[in-house]
Amino acid sequence: MNEAKEADTMHAEGRGCARGRRPDPAKDQAILEAARDLFLEKGYSVSVDDIAERAGVVKQTVYSRFKSKEELFAATIRAGAEELVAPLIADKPGRTVRATLTEFAEQYRRILLTPARVQMMRLLIAQADQFPDLARRFYEGGPLYTFGRLAAYLGSPTSSEELDIDDAELAASQFLGLIKGVEHSGVLLGIADAETELQRRKRIDTSVDAFMKLYGRN
Repeated sequence: MNEAKEADTMHAEGRGCARGRRPDPAKDQAILEAARDLFLEKGYSVSVDDIAERAGVVKQTVYSRFKSKEELFAATIRAGAEELVAPLIADKPGRTVRATLTEFAEQYRRILLTPARVQMMRLLIAQADQFPDLARRFYEGGPLYTFGRLAAYLGSPTSSEELDIDDAELAASQFLGLIKGVEHSGVLLGIADAETELQRRKRIDTSVDAFMKLYGRN
């Protein structure tokens, strides 16, 4: 079955399956986790049948939630991005900007350098010419979304109490550059080892210090 026919089938069967049923968050999570793992293992050629089997659901359950395999792929990317930006939107009264940025930096480097995320990046780069729409969806739902949420946080009234920032997007780009560093490229290319806890802690602390010195009001 080609991509167009598979998308049509998913959409048609999904309409029938969805009637009268409430979404089950546990099944949604199982589908997303199965899709993420199989995309990593087999690339975009993985079938929806395989994803349904791995998730422990029938294929129609997948169809009821996602119109196409491309939409399911995009959803796995967005789920990872939501996890990454969680420290920026968590409701923790009294938490300082420094504490928020430190937590975000820790989350960012932890996720960015995990073997699964590195493998995903390698896979996307290798298949970007063949599947340009997937590359675009990954960029928009992952890196660009993360950048946007960070810029929104840095430009928020809460942050302005401690930071003096005229251009939140520029500041967000600078902070991401600080915490990402050159290490990611080395790991991505398979020519650098994963960082140690001491290296990670030093990178995060010095990055947040430099950013606060640049934009902090005190």
